[in-house]
Amino acid sequence: MTTINRYKRAYELGQQDKANNSYQNWMTVCLGVAYELGYEGKELNFNDVVKCNRAGSIPFGGISFNHREHTSENGLSVLNVIGEDEVGSSVWFAERKVIEVEGIRLPYKGSDGETLILPLNIEQFDF
Repeated sequence: MTTINRYKRAYELGQQDKANNSYQNWMTVCLGVAYELGYEGKELNFNDVVKCNRAGSIPFGGISFNHREHTSENGLSVLNVIGEDEVGSSVWFAERKVIEVEGIRLPYKGSDGETLILPLNIEQFDF
């Protein structure tokens, strides 16, 4: 399962690989996002763990798909962090069941301005 420690490990491996001029691929896409952030030297606050509402189930690998651009988001899209406002695009997902998810808040937003997270407690295949 994905945990804060596994995300930290992937992030630190990214930092090490950058320093050693090396690179690795990941079977668990959300761990690959943490690795890329470390590799690129971008800040990731592992203490910013949030509970969120999400429309629909968590996709395999823990990464959302941007249907408008036909690409993956760099994290799991959520409707809102509990206690914060929903994004405007949530109206498009009104027919989907809303679930509660927990994860590490990413330092950037998704294509619709929504919060992105690295989801905790999903199946992983790398560690």
